[in-house]
Amino acid sequence: MRLEAQVKGLVLRFLEKMYPDGLTVKFIEALLYDWGIFCTEEELLKNHINYLISKGYVEAHDIELPAPVSKIKKVRLTPKGKALLSGEFIDSNISLEV
Repeated sequence: MRLEAQVKGLVLRFLEKMYPDGLTVKFIEALLYDWGIFCTEEELLKNHINYLISKGYVEAHDIELPAPVSKIKKVRLTPKGKALLSGEFIDSNISLEV
């Protein structure tokens, strides 16, 4: 299992627990750290959250879009993200196996 796909899946799972509220990027970074996955806030935004936003699985919260990805501070799960998590469709770039 690719680490990139696993991280995206974990981010979605974290947000699912807080639905319909969101989490700050810093808090997601801390949760990943607890899982032994070490990435900076910048890497998290650029490599993972940006992908999830582009696919419509999560949305930026408390920010006026369009905005640079570096300005995003909080994200939340969308209905499309919930559908992915419930198995309605598959994204090969996301691993939901934990």
